[in-house]
Amino acid sequence: MRALKGRGPWGGRPRTLLVGALGRAGAAFWAVADSVPIRVKIIGMVLGTACLVGSFATVHVYRVMSRQVSEHLREMSRAVAGELSAHAGDFILVNDIYGLDRLLREARANRPDLRYAFVLDPGGQVLVHTFEGGFPHDLLRVRHRAKDAGTIRFLTNEGSVWDTAVPISGGAAGILRVGISERRSRAVIHFLVRDLLLTTLLVMAGGVLLSGLLTWVLTRPLKSLAEAARRIQVGDYSARVREFSRDEAGRLISAFNEMAERLEAAEAERAGREALRRELMGRVLVAQEEERARIARELHDQVGQSIASLMVELKVLQGVAGCEAARAGVERLRHTLTRELEGIHRLSVELRPPVLDDLGLAAALDLYVTEFMEQHGIEVDFTPIGVEEGRLPAPVEIGVYRIIQEALTNVVRHAEARRVTVILERRAGRIRGVVEDDGTGFVPGKVRGGRVGLYGMEERAQLLGGRLHVDSEPGRGTMVVLDVPLPGGAG
Repeated sequence: MRALKGRGPWGGRPRTLLVGALGRAGAAFWAVADSVPIRVKIIGMVLGTACLVGSFATVHVYRVMSRQVSEHLREMSRAVAGELSAHAGDFILVNDIYGLDRLLREARANRPDLRYAFVLDPGGQVLVHTFEGGFPHDLLRVRHRAKDAGTIRFLTNEGSVWDTAVPISGGAAGILRVGISERRSRAVIHFLVRDLLLTTLLVMAGGVLLSGLLTWVLTRPLKSLAEAARRIQVGDYSARVREFSRDEAGRLISAFNEMAERLEAAEAERAGREALRRELMGRVLVAQEEERARIARELHDQVGQSIASLMVELKVLQGVAGCEAARAGVERLRHTLTRELEGIHRLSVELRPPVLDDLGLAAALDLYVTEFMEQHGIEVDFTPIGVEEGRLPAPVEIGVYRIIQEALTNVVRHAEARRVTVILERRAGRIRGVVEDDGTGFVPGKVRGGRVGLYGMEERAQLLGGRLHVDSEPGRGTMVVLDVPLPGGAG
């Protein structure tokens, strides 16, 4: 015989679709399984195993017992029929119908599984039977095949019955039929199945309790580890986990605690270095401001006075000069010295604006913005909110002033902007400042390391305990946001 060739009904595209559907179902199952807690997984595995084993055992027991009961009842039906037919022949020969009836009824009373027994004469008429409410003639329609050894199984309104027909005296005296009911045996099987199911439920309940205890033992160190890891994540390096056992979880906890100790030591060392760096940076900035003030004073007091004296002498020389060319040269020299004197004055103000010490941050920024617009031709809108209400601590005033000054300097150097908005607000114990321009913008992450000005602004903000954020995008301008707390929360 030759085998048939071909892909079959499951080949080709349907098979591919089936494999894809199974793959998606498996992926969805594992996605759900991976997202549930460990406790649910363990309890689910215990319940699933108990349910699977209990169901398999129940079905197997039911099938085995049903098969054994059926075989037993069939043999019982044959045995009872053979026994009764042997005695029934004697009663029929002497025409003792009463004795025959008593024989069948005693057999019915002594055998709980015997549902009925009756005798048919050779003509097919019922001689005696054990039915109380009359003979059901539907039984006569049940035909026995000659090959079936006289026993068949059929279904009635009371359940299955094993019916056996045995000829009496070779059939000359009639036929005896008995029916063995499965009802009582089935009730016993159902009782055993219910008992087995109840036992399965009890085992499942016990499994849930034991698995709950097991998961509590297993997940207790894991929960402690997760909580300690969360604390370390937010910066609490003092988090430690109590060792619950000496198994794998205990060794994991020991390694975690050792790691936490090292992290705490490293963080303490880093914090010490950071504090030292901040202290040194603060001293450097203070020294810078002091040096700026000294240079500004020297420019104003010494260089400025020297140039002013030269201008006075040039004025005198211009009056006594003999020729017009000499007077014109002296005049040009006076104009040059005047411009230089103005530049020195402006430089001394930028180095250390006197108005910052005399009138405060708002007045100093207002003056600086005015001079900035005159010098660079860029429109600046300065809005102070609540800053004029009182003086701020000197370090805060100097730091905020330098940050805004550097931000405006960056606008001139890099932004190519036409308009700048400066907002300075004092509220709820904090100073918030915004410098926004409509310039070319940039990508902060790409140029931060190359612009010393941005780094200096961030350093000043951090030294004041605040933070600086730069938001920019090519073609959409730049916004510098400053947030600094006031010492003592002064509002």
